[in-house]
Amino acid sequence: MGPIDKTVSRRQFGVGLAAATGVAALATSLPLRRALAATTTLTVVSYGGSYQEAQDKAMFTPFTQANSGIAIQQDSPSSAAKLKAMVEAGQVTWDIVDIDDSFGFDSDAQWLEPIDYTIIDRSQFIEGYAQNYRIGSDIEATVVTYRKDKFGSSVPNSFADFFDTKKFPGKRTIWKYAPGGVYEAALLADGVAPDKLYPIDVERAQKKLDTIKDDLIWWDTGAQSMQLLTSGEATMGLLWVGRALTAAQTAPVGVAWGQWTTQNGWWVVPKGTKNKKAAMEALKSFTSPESQIRFTEYLPYGPTNKLAVDKVAPTYKGNLPTDHLDTRVEVDAKWWNDNLAKVDPVFQEWLLK
Repeated sequence: MGPIDKTVSRRQFGVGLAAATGVAALATSLPLRRALAATTTLTVVSYGGSYQEAQDKAMFTPFTQANSGIAIQQDSPSSAAKLKAMVEAGQVTWDIVDIDDSFGFDSDAQWLEPIDYTIIDRSQFIEGYAQNYRIGSDIEATVVTYRKDKFGSSVPNSFADFFDTKKFPGKRTIWKYAPGGVYEAALLADGVAPDKLYPIDVERAQKKLDTIKDDLIWWDTGAQSMQLLTSGEATMGLLWVGRALTAAQTAPVGVAWGQWTTQNGWWVVPKGTKNKKAAMEALKSFTSPESQIRFTEYLPYGPTNKLAVDKVAPTYKGNLPTDHLDTRVEVDAKWWNDNLAKVDPVFQEWLLK
């Protein structure tokens, strides 16, 4: 298995069936007269469905409205493999791509244009979210999620609590995907400090997982994770925050922010785009405080621009990852890229024991 595959990511599952029709609708949303008047057309690639619809409302449409000479054509789904193939073939048709944590490192420079920080103000971003070849589009999370009706006044608030079956009895549900946070959660619950997680001690993590193995229900899709909590089949779960908050709308489900793991979205620009300057201007707009604040009206993903953090929309205020940066645990996607081929077979073997 290669680098983390976004086709099984929280965002891809989060958009659900809407992904099948979302892009077609988005592609026709731009008024024809604006498209015809434009002298530059940027092809922006994302993940479709409700996620890309939110980006369109918050970022793409406001940008084209403010820049009559630029039109945006949308494509989906995002794919690092396709981006690489375009660049290697010298046939780059994408200008801006929203990608996951596993791509956009300095080691990927051969496929990417450097972010132009003479156009974008690097100092505006939360530390780590303005990198040489990628710039953060949003901050997402995997959170401890629990049934409020299964516990009294004492509720789980950490990964240690998640593994404590005496204090918090019942079935647990976790994503059956090695880089999905299962090892990090186990090690944190076993007392490993967040800054000492990597390299992952696989043996130690699996020993900790053994302590709750009989209580585990594995999920493969975001929809499954939510169903397990809303039905009450599981009393606790490690869920993507979007799914957790959706579950909370229809069932007595709570979200714990005492400890959580990060996922992120990133904007990158393929090397060889003919519209490099326009792409950078678009990224300046997409990552502006105004655009990122608008985005929080639609989805519970936090802004990467520091100037937006305290001005987010009230829709998900209090349950945005950026409301709880002091308790985040950052997942090292680069480590997983380099080690997944070695760790995943061990994980699969453990599952069968």
